[in-house]
Formats: sequence, C-alpha cells, structure tokens
Amino acid sequence: MVFKTLLVAYDGSEFSREALRTAVANAPLWDAKVHTIYVVNPRYYASTIVDPQIGVVEPRSEHWLQMLEREAEEMLEEAKEIAAAAEIEIIPHMVIGDPRDEILETAKEIGADLIILGSAGKGMTKRFLLGSVSTSVVTQSPIATLVVHTHDEK
Repeated sequence: MVFKTLLVAYDGSEFSREALRTAVANAPLWDAKVHTIYVVNPRYYASTIVDPQIGVVEPRSEHWLQMLEREAEEMLEEAKEIAAAAEIEIIPHMVIGDPRDEILETAKEIGADLIILGSAGKGMTKRFLLGSVSTSVVTQSPIATLVVHTHDEK
C-alpha cells in the first residue's frame, strides 16, 4: 500500500520525534505529503498557570491562550527542523481540544491515509500523547495508523 498524505502527532517528546523521523524517512518512497499536528489540551491545565515573565495567569484569558499558541508554535517549529534535516517540508497544524478527537478530525479534514504517532509521550508539559491517546486513535481510526515504539524517553 502506498500512502500519499501522512499525519504525524507531535508533542516534542522523543516518542513523537521518532514518529516524525519515521514519516520523513518514508515520505519520499511514497511521494507523500507530511502533515504534523500539535494538540493543546486545555483539560490538562490547573486552574492557573505561571508565565515566567508575568507570574500567575488566569485560565482562558487572552494571555493564557497566547502562551499556549507560543508553545504550539515552538513545538511545530521543532518538527519543521527535524523534517528539514531530512530535506522534507511539513505542513503544520495547531489545534485546541482533546487529542483523541482532534487527531482523527484533522486526519479526516486533510484526507490523510496514514496517521503516525508515538507509543507514548510526555513532552515538555506532560499533556499530549499519554498512551490512552494513541490507543484511542488506533481503535477509533477509520484509516491506517502506525504506532512507533521507542525504548525510553531521552
């Protein structure tokens, strides 16, 4: 089977880096486009968060949303750099919601024929691919899903 549109779930963890490396290594073989998705899940935030520059930030405030967007942009920029090292251009997506739903919804929107994700992840803020997400995507996905396993977080 040849895949033309790949969607990689990315959260900055070594698990998601390995999933992205797998995608960019195989994309030229299939002449496929690589999309990455970073999902901000507000459910994992406490009632307040702390910005090192201004202190405590109230949830759902404009500054809170700007912080989330800034972090998402940093993660997606990191993903772009990994892909660029393999001479592959990626198409980034940042969404807010439950990763289990958003990964599947984005795959549908872009017409993905393969979802690639890590077996688990913690990332910088420990709130994206937590095992249950990859399990949910695998069991709910109507398209092919590849789970890339790594031995441990580096």
